[in-house]
Amino acid sequence: MKMLAAVACAAALITTPAVAQETALEEVVVTGSRMIEWDPDDIPAVQLFRRADNLIASVRVVNDTREAAGRRSELTQTLRAMARQAAGRADIDLSIETDGVLVPLTEDMVSTLTLGVDGMRSDTSVATLIVKTPISATDSLDSASGRLEAFVEAVPTTGRSEVDIDDDWQLSIIDPPQYRAAILALMAADAERAAGAFGGGYRVEVTGMENRVTWRQSGPLDLGLFIPYKMTVVPAP
Repeated sequence: MKMLAAVACAAALITTPAVAQETALEEVVVTGSRMIEWDPDDIPAVQLFRRADNLIASVRVVNDTREAAGRRSELTQTLRAMARQAAGRADIDLSIETDGVLVPLTEDMVSTLTLGVDGMRSDTSVATLIVKTPISATDSLDSASGRLEAFVEAVPTTGRSEVDIDDDWQLSIIDPPQYRAAILALMAADAERAAGAFGGGYRVEVTGMENRVTWRQSGPLDLGLFIPYKMTVVPAP
């Protein structure tokens, strides 16, 4: 039972602030570039199920005014209007995505953005943002996505700017390592039940506790958080 005790102690001693330092409270896109694909057979039985923190969507702001300076000016004015509109709401935020991590976008940051070029039209400038809304306990996918769509539809555009939202909804989670202690506690309880089921002649070995917290989408607005590990029941020495 020594391994079981080690699991229980780890669950009790690991604290949220210490683990959170690794990621500096990053907000991670669950179904974006950093999502890890897992074979169902490789997902451990013990998971911590919870709602995602935010529903997010990609927003494409496009402008095809012929003159380059005019294009940038109109696009920048539209982006500033979006940022102001989001700043006035508690249920909407704008971000930019870098390697699957969301960075909040403010009106002051708009002028620093590097605008892209439409792949099909060289005289068309493009900016891609992330719009997000917090997911509440009573939200459905329709209610949360409806807030995002309504926000985008209400954006005041300048000149030939257009704003389109991608309805490929994604989820985000803030600071996944904060859930490590809770997951370890669930693992310890499961290991204790397994050891008890086989009787005093057996003990439990758990490997993989050094792995980081991992996540998968378990429902339209829900996540399953887990630490990839393996548990084996072996005869006691």
